[in-house]
Amino acid sequence: MNLVRRLKLLTPLLEEIRELHTSVSADAFNHLVDLNKALLASKKLLKTCNSGSKIFLVLESDAVMSRFHQVYDKINQALNAIPYEKLDISEEVKEQVELMHMQLKRAKRRTETQDMELAMDMMVVFTRNDERNADDAIIEKLAKKLELHTAAELKAESVAVRKLVKAKGKNATQQVVDLLAKFKQISGVDENSVLDEPALVRCLEKSKSLLIPVCMLIPEKSKSLLIPV
Repeated sequence: MNLVRRLKLLTPLLEEIRELHTSVSADAFNHLVDLNKALLASKKLLKTCNSGSKIFLVLESDAVMSRFHQVYDKINQALNAIPYEKLDISEEVKEQVELMHMQLKRAKRRTETQDMELAMDMMVVFTRNDERNADDAIIEKLAKKLELHTAAELKAESVAVRKLVKAKGKNATQQVVDLLAKFKQISGVDENSVLDEPALVRCLEKSKSLLIPVCMLIPEKSKSLLIPV
């Protein structure tokens, strides 16, 4: 969210560049291409965080933060090299860009308090020698912080985890699968396995025609129990 807010500060700059009526030098063009690459890298990272497994992102928080810092560096380098005078960028916009510079530099020197708290809670849950790791209250607290305590949120996380397991293998993602199962248990979501597709979906996929799938048919002996409408 912090990165999104900072990128919004670039909107006036991009608008002024888009409204240029004169051609730019090859050097200025190359620097604008570098800025475009930095913005695309930001978009890719934000998309990963938005659609990826929240549990996995916390487990890999150091690696994820490193990726954010790499994006910060790319943006800063691109912005530093742009010849603002040659592009006739207004002073007001240049001040806004400088503000973003300062924010990105500060971001590299600190760790967000919320990220630290999530990492600590995760350590408690996964530390086998810690008696608190079996405490439902700790797991429920972590689920709420990750916004994984409603049926819709858990469904979205399940989809992300299935993709993660497919990409990295079950052994590399077992902790993620186990914790998601605990979240579902705490929230009362009834599902045999985190990685299993819902039974109805599997049933419909097996049906090759528009006929009623076998798994939805009512047994003959049960028809007598139906109440006529």
